[in-house]
Amino acid sequence: MSKNTSKSKLQYFLNTNDIAIPSATKKNLSRIAFPLLAFISREQSLKLGLTPIDDERVIMALRYVKGRALDVGCGANNFIHSYGDGIGVDVSNWNGVDIVIEDAARLPFESGEFDTVSYLACLNHIPNRTDSLKDAVRVLKDDGQIIVTMITPTFGKFIHWLRFRNDPDHRIRDIAHDRELMGMSSSHVCAILNEAGFNNIKRKKFVYGLNAIYIAKR
Repeated sequence: MSKNTSKSKLQYFLNTNDIAIPSATKKNLSRIAFPLLAFISREQSLKLGLTPIDDERVIMALRYVKGRALDVGCGANNFIHSYGDGIGVDVSNWNGVDIVIEDAARLPFESGEFDTVSYLACLNHIPNRTDSLKDAVRVLKDDGQIIVTMITPTFGKFIHWLRFRNDPDHRIRDIAHDRELMGMSSSHVCAILNEAGFNNIKRKKFVYGLNAIYIAKR
């Protein structure tokens, strides 16, 4: 991710309330309203009592996280705040981040500290993503796991364009388009996970199959 470690905090979301796995009714209503949710902000979605698009990846990660977690590229840190056990790091000084780091491939933790390391909608924005994943292996316990959520390149380009006004990361942070990607294919994600040392990769699509979560073992 592009480095932005200024002392002034960047506001990712105006509302950073904890996120919970929604009821079946709320989930179904949010699916029906998906075309509307694609055009409005997270705050507007919450006022309507629906699940914001931005929260969907956190909800999926909450279903699979275990033990002490490290969220790399945490943004507003909603995942760790909602889960309640872990640390969120980012190279940008977003409001809510626990630790601002210099490099996602040099995580400031001892080996074997975490049970889960997550990269929620951010691995594509980390230029040295394979090296970062290799360091994630280091900080994981022997039976640890990694969680990645990722959209495809084609859909990523479209949704970043469509939601530019309501995407804090794209609108506020200086994205380096020569080194960052708008999305990654499943084969790309699996290839770099394997290269970093992860195996037994499981993939599950969500939100009409437009997004996917990957869970792999150390």
